[in-house]
Amino acid sequence: MNRLILSRDKKLFNMVENYLAAYGIKIFASLIVFITLIVMFIRQSNNRINADPQATKNVLNQLESDYEVVTNVMVSGDRGMFDIENIVVSPYGVFVITVKQTTGKIFGGKGDPEWEVESGGNRDFIPNPLWENRKHVNALEKLIGPVPFVSIVVFPRGNLKGDFGRNVIRLGELENFITQNKTFHLSMDKRDGILKTLQKTSLR
Repeated sequence: MNRLILSRDKKLFNMVENYLAAYGIKIFASLIVFITLIVMFIRQSNNRINADPQATKNVLNQLESDYEVVTNVMVSGDRGMFDIENIVVSPYGVFVITVKQTTGKIFGGKGDPEWEVESGGNRDFIPNPLWENRKHVNALEKLIGPVPFVSIVVFPRGNLKGDFGRNVIRLGELENFITQNKTFHLSMDKRDGILKTLQKTSLR
């Protein structure tokens, strides 16, 4: 009787072992695919959220009261007018923000005239946005004078792969980048004067 039970248990064990051997890899592979799909869904959701032009403004609106945000400032440059989308004025400096909605992997260096973009098997190039930002700073300097400017280029959706320097960041880094330096460079009166000048040229 005991031998019969042992034989039956052994057969059952062998059946389970064979089942796991046959289907275990498939189950594991299915789990990997499922987890990958979840990660891709989360990334796509974040990209859709970050692609919203309001996303950058939402981050800037969370700054403390000593930071004032001015949007869509029209200033005259050497070759026409510039519409500067986001400027933050504070006692710690004037932050000039350029937002690029480029997707994919971005390669290049801060001194390169163009940066390479790889997305979906395609290869493209974009002008160095740091140079664009520099033109905006130069135009602002003519308007409000030589104050401490801080250039920021934000890629809400790009995967940064190059040596771009500390001023090129993702959207999630923007608030901390602005608030990390608390050294006073401007008096509150000077800040308010700059703010008033920029608000006169703002479209909103």
